[in-house]
Amino acid sequence: MKLGLSIIILLSLLAPLEAGTFRVASYNVQNLFDLTQAGTEYREYIPNAGYGWNIKTFEIKVANIATVIKDLHADIVALQEIESKKALTALRKRLKDSGVDYPYFEIARFRGGAIRCAILSKFPIIQKKELRIGGKFTRNILEMTLDINGTPLVLFVNHWKSKRGPESLRIAYAERLKDEIDRLKEDTDFILVGDFNSNYNEYETFVRSRRLNNTAGITGINHVLKTVKDSRMVSEAILTKQAENEYLYNLWLELENTRRWSYNFFGDRNSPDSIILSRGLYDDKGISYIDNSFDRFDPDYLFKGNTIYRWQKTKGGKGKHLGKGYSDHLPVFADFSTDPFYFSADNPVASGAVSSAVRETSIAALYTSRVGSVNYHLKDCAVIYRNGNNAVIKQKNGRAVFIYKVGADLEYGKIYNLAVTMLYDYYGLREITGIGDIRQTGEAVDLAPYMFGKTSADLSGPDLQSEVISEIKGVYRRGYLYYGDNRKIKLYFKNKRMKPENGSIVSLEHVRIGYHQHPELLIEKTGQIRIIRQ
Repeated sequence: MKLGLSIIILLSLLAPLEAGTFRVASYNVQNLFDLTQAGTEYREYIPNAGYGWNIKTFEIKVANIATVIKDLHADIVALQEIESKKALTALRKRLKDSGVDYPYFEIARFRGGAIRCAILSKFPIIQKKELRIGGKFTRNILEMTLDINGTPLVLFVNHWKSKRGPESLRIAYAERLKDEIDRLKEDTDFILVGDFNSNYNEYETFVRSRRLNNTAGITGINHVLKTVKDSRMVSEAILTKQAENEYLYNLWLELENTRRWSYNFFGDRNSPDSIILSRGLYDDKGISYIDNSFDRFDPDYLFKGNTIYRWQKTKGGKGKHLGKGYSDHLPVFADFSTDPFYFSADNPVASGAVSSAVRETSIAALYTSRVGSVNYHLKDCAVIYRNGNNAVIKQKNGRAVFIYKVGADLEYGKIYNLAVTMLYDYYGLREITGIGDIRQTGEAVDLAPYMFGKTSADLSGPDLQSEVISEIKGVYRRGYLYYGDNRKIKLYFKNKRMKPENGSIVSLEHVRIGYHQHPELLIEKTGQIRIIRQ
């Protein structure tokens, strides 16, 4: 490991470090088995036996999990419940076929039961190490050192014993992990991820359970790993102001209480999947956390009714595979950067360890900025589109950007200076999701110079995202507008009743160019589409 790190450090001295933003995610995929009988499978995953685990159900499962990972837009994905390298390779191939390549991947060698931890990465893996835990059928912890643009990052991928057994079983994982952490150099940037089979506040939730609490109230995730101090969860203030690298911070604390869960066990919402950070991710060197970027991934398709749309089997999950569903866990993710850390403007810790300086920038620069909590100041932004609390702002002779659900204080046609506090990418659309310090500086007498009028151009160009078109004419056919010189672009209708008949010649007025995995024109309000001839 010392030789590998030395090479990385030497390379970083020879060339300037490229600042970059990347996403780390963790996903328990709920039993991704291959189609080779190894003798260690769960009974219902013996291939081509009586439970319907065959090429068809296997490919559906792989495709469904690949869809989730693709939509996560993560650069590093820690995985749990992968049976084998064959299963991992099939998942990676499916992702690559869909346009998402993870060139670097590893899986734990030691089985310790039927399933293992694994990793998919867009960054090179410098070293792989496995932490063995004593006892029967224990899964190894993966310790992966990654090269992030010349900077090493240590990632510990966990899958602790389930709550079918008492807390002492999970204590063994925590103690082995803590021993390894204590061996790291003081300034090492490291992240703990995975399925810890423990709530983020396990010390509060398990104490009344005689079945779980066989450790006199001591928990692995809280007491051994030290995510609590003086019977309270470690905050960012405690983390950043500690004299030594003793305490760790669990990112679940960044979400409101009602959203702190990723698993539903018989109606009881739990948070077994965690991302836990070290103090080094809050400084001005190496890798840094992007403040308030943690979240769980919970699109509608991962739910069936009010429950997580887990992989479906008959007889309450004990029978045959139905070839439907995803996993019984939701993924969690967080964003990181090679820029120095700074607290978001609305974080009460901002006045503490690290400053939160405002930086003046342009709308165009927002498209190459890191996402998550930011603190930018924009000047002379005209509001060229409003729909409810959504808006589009644009700087003259510059770019446009979409403001999602935080534009209530902006008026159409007015010009503002404002602060941007949160950026987000939604299926490829760059959005502003947090603004503040709004100050009107004028009014645009004529918005025509701000509108996009080159309607013969290719509207799918990456630099045209969120532009507002004054008027465009064309032919509507099967969800697309055909315009200009044999060009077409997808149309999205917020109300399907606004769709014209197939083959209609239409005029679209004051529509914005959106993006949802592909460019599209959005028809959101009455009056935006006029039928010239059917």
